[in-house]
Amino acid sequence: MKKFASFIFLFFTLVILSSCQTIEYPDIVTTMFSQYDFAKQIAGDDFTVSLLLPPGAEIHDYEVTSQDLAKIKESKLFIFTSLEIDNWIGNVNTIGGKDTIVMNLSQSFTKEPLLYGEPILKSLDEESLHANALHYWTDPTTAVQLLNAILENIILIDPNKETQFRERATVYATQIEELNTEIHDYIVENSFLGSTLYFAGHNALGAFGQRYGLNILSLFEEFKPDADLTSNELINFTNLVKRTNTHYLFIEEIEFPKAANTIVNQLSNDGYVLNLLELHGFHNISQFDYEEGVTYRDLLLRNFEHIKIALLSIQ
Repeated sequence: MKKFASFIFLFFTLVILSSCQTIEYPDIVTTMFSQYDFAKQIAGDDFTVSLLLPPGAEIHDYEVTSQDLAKIKESKLFIFTSLEIDNWIGNVNTIGGKDTIVMNLSQSFTKEPLLYGEPILKSLDEESLHANALHYWTDPTTAVQLLNAILENIILIDPNKETQFRERATVYATQIEELNTEIHDYIVENSFLGSTLYFAGHNALGAFGQRYGLNILSLFEEFKPDADLTSNELINFTNLVKRTNTHYLFIEEIEFPKAANTIVNQLSNDGYVLNLLELHGFHNISQFDYEEGVTYRDLLLRNFEHIKIALLSIQ
């Protein structure tokens, strides 16, 4: 009996202690990978940074939870992409806590002039222009501005560490700027300005393409990466690939390219070789990339390597 009573006492003691434990909330909360990476590069070990999207999750499928809202309320800095993309936010004035700095990243940059002089890109319709503006972070010159804007807000959290924060931001900005210059010079020096690259599905890389004088066009705008294709869709898509004479088709990150693989296999039966390459939109990263510590710059370099493969095939 005494043993049973002791067990009951111990059980309730553990329950009480566990309920009294303080929940540790992140200092900085972000809604998308690019801003998460920028904040982490600046904060180092001085602040904890959280990405609301789990690794491998598609941003358009995200649904906010009560735990996510609690994180935002308790954070020192909340960074979101835009009210159009993060449309679950509702009222910006009430999303954060009393001491939370709320940052709408879409208001933190100005479009840098293009470097190659006269416009050589194909005219864009209104929908394409809107998509480019919506996915502003894919332009590396914009990314550097976003990095610096986030820096200023992190300094507000702890002004005593301003020197460390600025040093980290400068190092990372320089890395992105140097790679941006390398990509630009490669395209100009090899006479690739105005080249067309084809993308399967909703194209989020328009602003990225504009930066380097490339036309990144969607072959199939309504393309659903993980869907089964109807017979008519398969015929139409394979004919479209042949008409454009493309042998490299870019696909988005995260989503499994089931439909694109079907097209590749069908074309292979006809003796036509079509290769798939990822063109990353920096929305989110896979679990593998997350565990490997992949950064925005790493993804930019990966895009560059894939683009070089496609460009060399059309010389």
